[in-house]
This record gives sequence, structure tokens and C-alpha cells, in this order.
Amino acid sequence: MSLARTFLQRIALGVVAAWGVLTVVFALFSFTRNWNIEQDVAMQQWGGGLSDEEAEAVVQEYLAERDLDRPLHEQYVDWTTSMFTLDWGDSFQTGEAVFPMVVDATWRTAMYVLPAIVVAVALGLALGVYAALHPESRLAGSGVGTAYLLFALPNFYVGGMLLSLAAGGAVPDSSLLFDHALPVALTATSLLGGYVSFTRAHAAEYASAEFVTLVKAKGASRLRVAIHVVRNGAIPMFSMLFTEALALLVLAIFVIEVLFGIEGLGLLLFDAIEARDLPVLLGGTMVVIAVGVVGNIVQDVSYTVLDPRVDTGSR
Repeated sequence: MSLARTFLQRIALGVVAAWGVLTVVFALFSFTRNWNIEQDVAMQQWGGGLSDEEAEAVVQEYLAERDLDRPLHEQYVDWTTSMFTLDWGDSFQTGEAVFPMVVDATWRTAMYVLPAIVVAVALGLALGVYAALHPESRLAGSGVGTAYLLFALPNFYVGGMLLSLAAGGAVPDSSLLFDHALPVALTATSLLGGYVSFTRAHAAEYASAEFVTLVKAKGASRLRVAIHVVRNGAIPMFSMLFTEALALLVLAIFVIEVLFGIEGLGLLLFDAIEARDLPVLLGGTMVVIAVGVVGNIVQDVSYTVLDPRVDTGSR
């Protein structure tokens, strides 16, 4: 099976997955209570004494403004189709075009997520391989323990404490610190523990292998031995970058962006859920799906690059 055919299969599966996820999101939006309009009507009834007929008129006006007063199946077909054609319409809340809004938010999120991934992968590989090759080392033990501690420590607690200290003047209120450095550091620590654990486990499988013993017998340096171990364990190590990391990142960006007020994808989706802004909610969901699909394709290609013996087409 050719690599191009494999790509087409992955893309087709991605389209099916996207359709399924969008269907779930649309169903949750459509079949849950709209607390926003209910609260608005309740406040008007309490303050101005709206009759039931007037309250119903307010609800119908709200739905008509958002084109939500049509039959549900028509809405479903139109919204899901528009998501795949990238015609995402305008935000219910702000009236802005959704597509550029989501693109800008995604770029803002990428500005701290990508450096965090690089830091987490580099430190995770280094600590994991070192711990596998030197299991009795105090340095390895303390390094792995620190990585697990940082992973277990709640990001929102650390960030909240630092924000409180900044408000009290104990920590400088720097945009560089709270908009860039801390988001990178907290996101990296969310991933680091998993990378260390995964790398150490797979590197340990090769640490006592015959080829490692042979390389050591030839007088190779520690770095050379580590490179041989990483090469042979690269595929399972690399796979975690797109599987475990994606789920952790989706959760991390919500916490970090809401906490620090970063106008990225997580905060955009959070506000869209709160405001029941369907175009933004579906558009942001499409970005998450697209990242997963692209990551899956890159992962398949990387398998062949890392080990030519792997037949990507038969996977």
C-alpha cells in the first residue's frame, strides 16, 4: 500500500471522526437547557413583570437572531456542512467572523504550547534514558522524582498563588512572566512526568540488550550508548507525543488560559460554552480534531523515518 493511499485513509477516517464529534457537540448544544436566555427572561419577569406571552416572544426573538428557530435537522445539516467548507459564519456573541477569530486564538495558544512541548520532550528523553541506563544513580532518582512532583502539582494552584503574590507586590507583575514564561513552564510540567515515565520504561527494555553491551565493550561514550538506546526505542517513545500529549494539552490550555487570561483557543472555547456561541464552539472543535488528524498522519510518517522496516501501509 502506497504512502499516499495511507494518507487518504487517515484523512477519510479523520473526516468521519470529525463528523461524529461535531454531531455530539451539536446534540449537547441543542438538547441542553439554555441558561442564558432563561436567566434573561427570569430577570425581565422579575423586574418588569413580563407575561408568559411576552416571555415566549423574547425567547423566539433570541432564537431567530441566531437562526436557531428552524427545524433541528436543517440546522444540523447546515452547521456540519459549513464546518467542513470552512464557512463558519459569525459569532453569536460578538458578531465577528469565526474563522479568523479561531485562527488567531489557535496561533496564540501555539506560541506557548509548542515551546512547552519542545522543553518537555527534550527533558523527558534526557531524564528517562539516563534513569534507564543508571537506575541506581541518585541524580536519576531525584530527577525522576522532581518530574513526577511537578506533574502531580496542580497547575491552577501554582499559577493562582503566583498571581496572588503579584497582586500583593511580592512578585513582579510582568507580561513576559505571566503571558509567556509561566504558561510555557506549567504546560511543560504537565507533559514532563508522562514523557519521563514512558521513556524510562521503553529505554529500560534496551538498556541490558546485547547490542548495548557490545557498544559499551567497544568503549563507546555514555552519550553514544544513549543514542543507540533512543534509536531502538524511538517508535514507542515518539508515539506518546501525539497520543497522551493531545489529551493533556486540551485540558491544560483550558486551565492555563482561563487562569492567566490568555486569549487563546482554550479561553475562546470556554467563553463560547458559557455564552452558548455555537459557531465558535464548532469551529474550535474542528481545530482540535484537525490537530489530532495531522498528528496521526505525522506519527505514521515518523514511524517509517525512524525505522524503515516499519510498513506504514499495513498498519
